[in-house]
Amino acid sequence: MLTEINQEILVIKEKLRENKKLKSLKKTIEEELETKKIQQKELKKILEKERKDFEKLEDLSLSSIFLSLTGKKEEKLDKEKEEYIIAKLRYEDCIKQINELETQLDDTNQLLINYEKVDKRYEDLIKEKEELLIREGGNLGNELKNKILNIDQLKVDMKELREAINAGKDALSSLDLVEEKLNSARNWGTWDILGGGLISNMAKHSAINEANNIAKTAQFDLKKFKKELSDVNEFTSIQVNLSSFVSFADFFFDGILSDWFVQSKIKDSLNNVNAAMREIEVIISDLNQNINKLENNLNELELEVKNILNNI
Repeated sequence: MLTEINQEILVIKEKLRENKKLKSLKKTIEEELETKKIQQKELKKILEKERKDFEKLEDLSLSSIFLSLTGKKEEKLDKEKEEYIIAKLRYEDCIKQINELETQLDDTNQLLINYEKVDKRYEDLIKEKEELLIREGGNLGNELKNKILNIDQLKVDMKELREAINAGKDALSSLDLVEEKLNSARNWGTWDILGGGLISNMAKHSAINEANNIAKTAQFDLKKFKKELSDVNEFTSIQVNLSSFVSFADFFFDGILSDWFVQSKIKDSLNNVNAAMREIEVIISDLNQNINKLENNLNELELEVKNILNNI
C-alpha cells in the first residue's frame, strides 16, 4: 500500500512541476501581451499621424502647392509615403504578434485545465500516507502522530491570536475617534473660557456628544477585546497579563459618561484614552510576537513531517 502511494506521489510531483512551468509561461505571455497592447496604441497614433501627413501632401493644400512650385513635392511625397508604409508595417506586425500571443495564452490555459486537480490529489496522497503510517504505529507512526497533533494545536493558537489582534485593532480605531472628538471638545472649551461665546459653547457640547456616542462603540470593542484576550489565555499556552486592562475596560467610561462639561473632566478622559491606547498597542505587539514564534514553530514542524513522509 505504501509503495503504491509513493509511486503515485512521484507521478503527481512530475505533474506539479509541469503545472508550475505552465503557470510561469502563462505569466510571461500575459506580461508580454500587456506590453504589446500598450505598444499597439502608440503605433496606432504614429500611423494616424503619418497617414494624415501623406494625405495632406496629396491634397491641394497650401503646403502641397508650395512644394510643387519649388519642385520638391515628389521628393517630400516619397519621404512621407515611405514613413507611412513603415508605420503601417510596424502596426500590422504588432497586431500579428498580439494575435499570436493570444493564441499561445489560449493554448496554455487549455493545457492548465489538465492540471486543475493535481494540487488536491497531492494533498490527498500525503494525507493518506500520514494516516497509513499512524495506523501502522511504531516509533515513526507515533512520532508523526504527535507532530501532526502539535501542528493542529499551533494552528488553533494562531487563530485565537489573530482574532485577539483584530479585536484590539477595532478597539484602537474606536478610541482614536474618541480621542479626536475629545481634543475638539477641549479646544472649543479653551476658546469658550477665553470668551468664545455661544458658538464655541455649542461646538464644545456637540463634540462632547459625539465623543459620548463613539465611546459606547469603543466600550463594546474594548469588552470584545477583553473577551478575545481571555480566550487566548484559556485555550492556548500563551498568557497575556490582563490585570490592569480588565479594570480599565470595566471602569474607563464612568468618567466620560458623567459631567463632561468641566474642562478638567475632558482632560482626564483624554489621559484615560491615551493610556488605554498605549496599553492596547503594547498588548497587540506582544500578540504579534507570539504569532511570529508560533509561525516559526509551525514551519519547523511541517518541514519535519514533510521530511518524514519524503524519506519513507
